[in-house]
Amino acid sequence: MSPNTPTTHSVQSSAAAGASRPAGDRRSVQHAGADDLPAVRIEELTKLYRANWSLRSSVGLDHLSLEVRRGEVFGYLGPNGAGKTTTLKILTGLLKPTSGRAWLLGESIERVGSRRSLGFLPEQPYFYDYLTGIEYLEFVARLSGMPAHGASRAARHWFGRVGLGDRPRLVLRKYSKGMLQRLGLAAALVHSPQLVILDEPMSGLDPFGRRDVRDLILEQRERGVTVMFSSHILPDVEMLCDRVAIVFKGRLERVATVRDLVHGGNRAVEVRVEGTPFVEMPASWSGRVSRTERSGESIFVVNDEKMLQPVLAHLVQGRATISAVTPLRGSLEELFMATAGDSAIRAGAERRSA
Repeated sequence: MSPNTPTTHSVQSSAAAGASRPAGDRRSVQHAGADDLPAVRIEELTKLYRANWSLRSSVGLDHLSLEVRRGEVFGYLGPNGAGKTTTLKILTGLLKPTSGRAWLLGESIERVGSRRSLGFLPEQPYFYDYLTGIEYLEFVARLSGMPAHGASRAARHWFGRVGLGDRPRLVLRKYSKGMLQRLGLAAALVHSPQLVILDEPMSGLDPFGRRDVRDLILEQRERGVTVMFSSHILPDVEMLCDRVAIVFKGRLERVATVRDLVHGGNRAVEVRVEGTPFVEMPASWSGRVSRTERSGESIFVVNDEKMLQPVLAHLVQGRATISAVTPLRGSLEELFMATAGDSAIRAGAERRSA
């Protein structure tokens, strides 16, 4: 691929090439039950990178297996270097795996046709900087196989939909980073794909831009489109995703719904009491119940929700006036950090035993 090739539509261009083949030459899954297949299926995907000088290999992906269901918003999480971008580039045909297999919408990623119904926004998209935004979207839409009239109409719709409609004549070299990010998202959606893969879609956006991207992702889910995206902005992931996967050093660490992740296990409960009553906690509760005095109130944090009823009974018996009882659920960020820490400890143990 030429370094001057606009990355945002390279996948769509390949899809258009596949669309030009005779129908009898296609082996995409177009039979009964195809909709029951996952939107993304990955089996034992491995990617090794070899250094040019030392010839040593580093692991980008380590036998990764994963499925993304149709119609869901799927978050793909991990620290820098975890393998997120490597995974997405392999799925979209921009990298070749060392081993393993993957399918998009039931068709092997080895076939160009697997990208026919795919929209992709890379982490660092490239553009033809002498085009206007509308011209660029028309170009991408035509590469995706749309006729000229439909491409023009879709380009103008999506140009306005991502909040760029007030700058129709501005050429891309004068766009800010946030404007380019919005345009790249429009390019991923302009041809109405069934599957959208976004690598850090919130990157470079202000709070208003992030809100607009969240709305677009939710809108796609309402249409039944599958969205898979990576992000470092965990509150957005927690707000949007049906399920998330956490990867660390190329390995899949965990897959679960956001609810199961942040609500799993014992949850802490905060009990607020008016004033500072003289209530002494039993010594056996040490480490499980903590107390903090603030202006005009006392706050008891029960670290195990199973202890809540005994604590409440003890407070009432001590004539304390309870003003609020609030469950304290964990955050996705806390879980992410804990998972990364556990993975690092396990990796260290494996190195010592090797």
